[in-house]
Amino acid sequence: MEQRDLLKDQIDQLGKVLAKILSNFLGLKSNGKVSQGIELTNQSLQSELDINIDKLTTLSINELPNYLKSRKLNAGHLEILSEYLKEIGIIEMNKNRENAELYLRKAIELLNIADEISKTISLDRMNKKCEIEDLL
Repeated sequence: MEQRDLLKDQIDQLGKVLAKILSNFLGLKSNGKVSQGIELTNQSLQSELDINIDKLTTLSINELPNYLKSRKLNAGHLEILSEYLKEIGIIEMNKNRENAELYLRKAIELLNIADEISKTISLDRMNKKCEIEDLL
């Protein structure tokens, strides 16, 4: 029982760290420091959570769930990561359409995996997917 509570605490802590990292990124973005925000966020994800965004975006749909599972990410965590990838995709739209589409498609994949993990279809996730598809 105690071990389960410890695992739950670790997962909760992971969610807080992810939310803080995304919040820091959005703060830098709103201050016009987009490139710095992406660089710092990617570094934070790698150093604090062992999530390599470059690797994540290149994994196949079959490899991605195992990568995420090995990092103990739950559906809520994937929604946060998806939001981050969506933001990068929007930023990349003006620079490199192909890169933008890669980030946006991966954001949708993360939401689909979140549906699978939670074993539910969330209206919120459905709306997020529609928003991203509209950007494509």
